[in-house]
Amino acid sequence: MTSTRPTAGTPAAPAVTVSQDDAAAVLSVMRSLSGAWAGHDAETMAKLYTDDATLILPGVTYLKGRAAISDYMDAAFAGKWKGTRVAGVPLELRYAAADVIVLVSQGGAYRPGSAEVTAEDAIRGMWLFTRRDGQWAISGYVNTPLGAAVPLPDTAG
Repeated sequence: MTSTRPTAGTPAAPAVTVSQDDAAAVLSVMRSLSGAWAGHDAETMAKLYTDDATLILPGVTYLKGRAAISDYMDAAFAGKWKGTRVAGVPLELRYAAADVIVLVSQGGAYRPGSAEVTAEDAIRGMWLFTRRDGQWAISGYVNTPLGAAVPLPDTAG
C-alpha cells in the first residue's frame, strides 16, 4: 500500500492585473526578500518593509515597524528558521488602489536539498505593497497555514 501526502500544487500562472512594470518591481522586492532570508540577514529583510509595516503571523505574533520585524527575524534565524530558505509562488497580483498592490502567494520555509515545503511549514500569504516616492515596499503581511506540502518551483535554490 502506497501512502501519499496531499500537496497544494503550484498554479501554472498567477492572476496578474497590474502593469508589467509594477509587477516586475513587486516581484523584485520578493526576490530580495528571499535573498535576505537565504543570507539570514534580518536587517536587510526589514528594509524591504515600510517604516510602519505590520506583520501578523499565526498565533500571537503581531509586529509593527521595521525594528520589530528585524528583531523577530533575527531571533527566528537563530532558532526555528536556522539554515532554511524561503520560496513563494504568486497566486494573485492586483491593485487595491493606484499605489497599493495585493499579492497572494503560497510557499514557505524549507531546508536546502528539499523538494518541497512541508505541510507543517507551508503557508498562504497576503502581502500589501505600497508605492512611496516611486518605490514599492511591503506595508503589510499576514499568513495562514496551508496544511499541505508545496512543491518547490524550479527557481528555488
